[in-house]
Amino acid sequence: MFTPISQGPETHGEIEALTKRFDLNVMFDSGGYEVQVGNKEFDDLYSYLIDFYGENNWGHRYVLPDNVPLTDDPPNVVDRKVDETLSATEMCFRRLSEDRQSRAVAVVQGHTTDQLYRCLNKYSQLDGLQHVGFGSFGTGGVSNGVNMLTTEAFHNLSTVVDRAHEEGLSVHAFGVGGPTSLPLLHEAGVDSFDTTSWMRSSGYGNVFFPFKSRFNASHRKNRSGNVLTASELPHLRAETGHKCPFCENIRNLRNNRWDRVIHNLIVIHEMTNQMTEMTTEEIIGAMDPNSRYRKRLEDVQKTRPVRGPIST
Repeated sequence: MFTPISQGPETHGEIEALTKRFDLNVMFDSGGYEVQVGNKEFDDLYSYLIDFYGENNWGHRYVLPDNVPLTDDPPNVVDRKVDETLSATEMCFRRLSEDRQSRAVAVVQGHTTDQLYRCLNKYSQLDGLQHVGFGSFGTGGVSNGVNMLTTEAFHNLSTVVDRAHEEGLSVHAFGVGGPTSLPLLHEAGVDSFDTTSWMRSSGYGNVFFPFKSRFNASHRKNRSGNVLTASELPHLRAETGHKCPFCENIRNLRNNRWDRVIHNLIVIHEMTNQMTEMTTEEIIGAMDPNSRYRKRLEDVQKTRPVRGPIST
C-alpha cells in the first residue's frame, strides 16, 4: 500500500516496476492520512486521484477520497467530513473506468451509527462497487497521526463489517494493527488490514512478539514498551514460538533499526497466519494477561460468532 499524492513520479515508477517484477498487489491509498495530519487539504485529493487513477491501471485496489474525522472533532465537523467523503467518493467512483470501479475501495467514516449507515447505504447503491474500508478509528499522538482501536471504534468497526457483509462488500481496516490489536480485528471479522506499526514502533526501539505487548530493545526507558533484556529474549522466543534471523541476539535488536523493522514485520505476518488456525480462547490465552485488548476481547467474544481469516 502506498500513497501516490505524497510521493513523486520517480517513486511511482519504482513501485510500479517492483509490482510488475514480483507480481505484487498494491493498494493506492487516497491520501486521507495526509489530510488527517495536516499535510494536505481535502480538496487536493479529488482532482489528484482522478488524474492518477485514470493514468495508472496497475493498482490492485483504488481507495476513493475520504476526510478522516478526528477524535476531538465536534459533531458538526464530523458530520461535514462525512458529507464531504460521500460526495467526493461518488464523484470519483463514477469517473473511473469499469475495470477500476470493481477495484475501488469506498471509505466508511463517522462517529455515530447513523453516519456509518449513511456511508454504507450510499456505497451499496454504487453499481459495481465491491469493497469498502473503515477509517474512523480513534486518533491521537503528534498531529493526530496515530490510529487507535478504542472501544467505540471497535464497536463501529464491527457494525460496519456486519452490515457490509450483508451487502456482499469486503471490508478493509485502515492503518491499525499492532500485535495486541490484531486479535480484535480478527474478532470484528475484517477481510484485510494494513499497518505501519511494525516500522514506526521500531524507530522508538520497540520490538514485537506474537500476541505480546511491545518491548523496548534499545533500553531507552523514556520510550514506550517494557525493556527487553538479553536474558529474557530466549525465553520470549521459546514462549511465543517465534524464530527469525533478526532476533537471534539482543545486539541485533538493540543496535540495528532495520533488524527491528524486519523482525516486527515477520511477527505481524506470522500472527495473521496463526490466528486463522486458532480459536478465540486460544488467542486470548496467548495474549498478555494485563493487556487491555485481551480484556476487551474476553468481553466481546462471548456474544460474537466465530470469524473467518483476515489478510494483510
